[in-house]
Amino acid sequence: MVLSDRMAATPATRARALTLRAVSKSYVPGQLAVERIDLDVRPGEFVSFLGPSGSGKTTTLMMIAGFEQSSSGVISVDGREIDAVAPYDRNIGMVFQNYALFPHMSVAQNVGFPLRMRKVAGGEAKRRITDALAMVGLADFAARFPAELSGGQQQRVALARALVFEPDLVLLDEPLGALDKTLRERMQMELKRIHRELGVTMIYVTHDQTEAMAMSDRIAVFNRGRIEQIGTPGEIYFAPRTRFVASFVGDSNLFEGRCGTQGIVEVEDFGELATGRADLSAGSTVNLLVRPETIRLRRDGVSPWPTTSTITVEEMVNYGDSYLLVGKRSGREIRVRVPSIDMPELRRGAECGIEWNPARVHVIAAERPTS
Repeated sequence: MVLSDRMAATPATRARALTLRAVSKSYVPGQLAVERIDLDVRPGEFVSFLGPSGSGKTTTLMMIAGFEQSSSGVISVDGREIDAVAPYDRNIGMVFQNYALFPHMSVAQNVGFPLRMRKVAGGEAKRRITDALAMVGLADFAARFPAELSGGQQQRVALARALVFEPDLVLLDEPLGALDKTLRERMQMELKRIHRELGVTMIYVTHDQTEAMAMSDRIAVFNRGRIEQIGTPGEIYFAPRTRFVASFVGDSNLFEGRCGTQGIVEVEDFGELATGRADLSAGSTVNLLVRPETIRLRRDGVSPWPTTSTITVEEMVNYGDSYLLVGKRSGREIRVRVPSIDMPELRRGAECGIEWNPARVHVIAAERPTS
């Protein structure tokens, strides 16, 4: 599946930057669905909007596309304000979850529809349609109709249609949500390949954290109409800035405690946790994150790490390649991810020793002690 030289090279030279400044949206007076979003997307970047339902991610995407009008703020593409520009004049490609294909049109006609609206000449339009269908692996499907295609094939047609007119940006609103797991993973790889080869700026909305982690250059995590954090997948996962990001992205063990000296944090009903952070102020309250996969089951002998404890096993969930152990200590739930190859024989109610490296304990937020 090779792109023509023209299709592979031209869009990359037109990759655009997207800027949002203090963008808000209100449907009801006094209630903001999106509140003062600030965002800078670099040319050619793949950025995912990740968050739960109702967090504002799709509303923000619709404002960029022009299908929703912002209540305040400025949206710009390469420094050109587009808030007052009609959707059809923004030169933005859009891929919807439900595909939105015309059932009475062939695949070629669906893909060519944006070109017809832009009055692209016949020979040029045909060449672009051929290139776009080849890019998504549907060169032999031009004469078929949407009802004759699988869900994955329909999604490829929708993607080709969004790219055929060489847009400045491509917006994707949960485009893989209706596909099964295997096909969804295959389409993730296809989207990344197309993004890499075209170099076009893409904004991708999803509530699936695994999808966002696998595909994105950066992720913007939405919560209650705001962006809580934007960063690389590694930054979002290993260095979340808030408790919400830590709990929403990946599995987590979250603790709140009071700092002592030399990075030791006292957690009520648990004990002391070493963080390896000598810069924490004694007496301050901190939130700590320990990812389940960074905790090990303790073996016989002396632990090389100062952070050890025990849990009572309550649940064991088999994921094939790993087990999730859910245990408790003093009423507090502790989650441990264990590779299947290292999983010992355990039963519910068993006492189990655990340990982890203090360097893998992440301080999410710190507060000054209240007087």
